[in-house]
Amino acid sequence: MIFDQMAKYDFERARGKAFWRNVLSWLTGERNQLLPFDEVREHIPMIGQHYIGLQEVPIENIVGSLGRYRDFDRAFLPIQKRTKDRWVSIDRARYEEVDLPPVELYKMGEVYFVKDGNHRVSVARERGQLFVDAVVTEIQIAIPLTVETQVSDLDMKGEYATFIEKTRLTTIRPSAQVELTLPGEYDRLLDHINVHRWYLGEQRKAGISFEEAVASWYDNVYVPLSPVIAKHEILPHFPGRTVADLYLWIIEYLWYLREAYKEEFAIEEAAQLFTQNFDGWPESELVSLLKRASWVDYLILKHERASFLARTKLEDYRPQANIELTIPGLYEKLIEHINVHQWYLGEQRKTEVKYEEAVISWYDHVYMPLVNIIRKQKILDEFPGRTESDLYLWIIEHQGFLRETFGGDISLEAAAEHFTEDVSVESPKDENDDEGK
Repeated sequence: MIFDQMAKYDFERARGKAFWRNVLSWLTGERNQLLPFDEVREHIPMIGQHYIGLQEVPIENIVGSLGRYRDFDRAFLPIQKRTKDRWVSIDRARYEEVDLPPVELYKMGEVYFVKDGNHRVSVARERGQLFVDAVVTEIQIAIPLTVETQVSDLDMKGEYATFIEKTRLTTIRPSAQVELTLPGEYDRLLDHINVHRWYLGEQRKAGISFEEAVASWYDNVYVPLSPVIAKHEILPHFPGRTVADLYLWIIEYLWYLREAYKEEFAIEEAAQLFTQNFDGWPESELVSLLKRASWVDYLILKHERASFLARTKLEDYRPQANIELTIPGLYEKLIEHINVHQWYLGEQRKTEVKYEEAVISWYDHVYMPLVNIIRKQKILDEFPGRTESDLYLWIIEHQGFLRETFGGDISLEAAAEHFTEDVSVESPKDENDDEGK
């Protein structure tokens, strides 16, 4: 009778722990759920399985279940009242020193799933056992599965498994670990491998098998970047990301640098510049940017804006100036406007006008008057995702079009109104702006 009371007390205490673990999980955002075996199998293909037999298994590695994943939390604490009778009977048997049969487990990677014996695992863990006797069947998979894996990770694990299946990378290079954290990025890795395959074929003037291309890409492109990332301690600047994430970002950033500056850059230099540019970015903003196919456009725009400001020194003369465009290549048009304004002032005054004076005059007497009209007419509301600088350029060009078409002088106010009426709610698309971002 005393053992029965003790076992019931143990159950209520365990449920109390489960309650507070659930509260903590809600507060911290950390998942507290067992891995459902069927869901893991659905995402990660099985290569094969074999019977291991009876062995001692670390209880902390048992974080999944075949059918009882809703009855227990991640620490195998009971969360459903219906488990009480079975749980209490197992716990009472422990007090009575009754030998219980070993549990039955499936093993995938480092993780064990309970096939039979969920309550026995729960009681053993609550009683502080570190190991449990188990009959184990191992299911072989191509990718790592660790005790930290959560249900929310399974989509990415599935993408990784598909990538490994297509490339056979872990067969070709058994020690390879190329795990990404953003959905859809493995297709970009496949693109890199296919480009490398083409490059090797051009270099050797011969056909290259996909397997050979995978091995060469891994050995000569991917792996050499790892020591660079380690040497400059780049990974800590991007918490939650992996070497594979940084490989993708830095390689594409290297391409951007070469395109933007029309000169060669070493991979080590690109890695350092990438860190300088993106260190400290809020994670959500960085992920949002890097998931976009057009993220390189952002880098080009950033470079073009920096060049524009360095050339005009506008922020020195007018610190409140906030000129920003959303389409690559248009900062040169602003430079043209300033140059034309400099020529116009010179003609008007019959004397040479310094570039500094032209920049200030253009900003005060050309740019800002139109921006004030844009604000007054609330035109920006009609063009989500665009800026006042975008609208300045479009309305100036529209004013020129109206003058050529209808003749006579067209005021900026009239041009702005006509532009808003004439153009659809979607902003005009530049030939370089395929996404209409």
